[in-house]
Amino acid sequence: MAAYKFYEKNTEELTLEQFVEAYNSSYYLGQPKLVAGVSQNSKVTEDEIDHILCDGVRNQLDVYHILAWKVGKIKHAESDASNRFVYASDWAGIETGVVNRYGKPLDLTNFAAYIVTNINQLEEMAKEDPQGVLECLRQNAPSGLGTVYLITLLYFISRGTWPIYDRFAMMALSAIAEGKKPGDPVKYVELPDKNSEKFHSVMDICKQTYIKQLEDIFGKEYSKDRNVDRALWVYGHHFKRA
Repeated sequence: MAAYKFYEKNTEELTLEQFVEAYNSSYYLGQPKLVAGVSQNSKVTEDEIDHILCDGVRNQLDVYHILAWKVGKIKHAESDASNRFVYASDWAGIETGVVNRYGKPLDLTNFAAYIVTNINQLEEMAKEDPQGVLECLRQNAPSGLGTVYLITLLYFISRGTWPIYDRFAMMALSAIAEGKKPGDPVKYVELPDKNSEKFHSVMDICKQTYIKQLEDIFGKEYSKDRNVDRALWVYGHHFKRA
């Protein structure tokens, strides 16, 4: 691997190991904030997310927890205090499968049921054909869930074999690859819309960009290391979108 540089501040360099330890820690409530203004997350809910990743999706509540977590609809301080998932008001009904998305009701029950009913086939398909899993999810997903959320579900269906995708993590990887320091502008290109023709090659795009950079910087074991995911998410908030 090349000699990449990681920063706590724009002049203070960290080793790769120090970077992962510091920024992963900063992801959680109650830990030192390394990026001003970035929200911190509940250990209670994060532990459950890690549990789903390890054991697989087994019921509709697992799907609802994944989506609430990814969409950012969890009240983290309240979740830690009550030792359970507490949701934002517009997602208060998520455990029944119905929420508000962009000001309109969004019913996730059929989509969650599809995933749970077909989980064994989807898990098997994910081993060799991740794009096929995305196509199946796209065909069954409601209109309020786009490409990034389908890739998130692939991440859990594949039990981490295919990485989660996030624009802050992508910006972090680009910044590290390009030798940028916190505060520098970084280019970010959105993934294809799930209804576009380019969606059919979205995994190829991820492999050539996101996954390649992950492997180049962190090595091929990154996919099972959620500490790297969390560290990149926090670190990406340092950078401005060019």
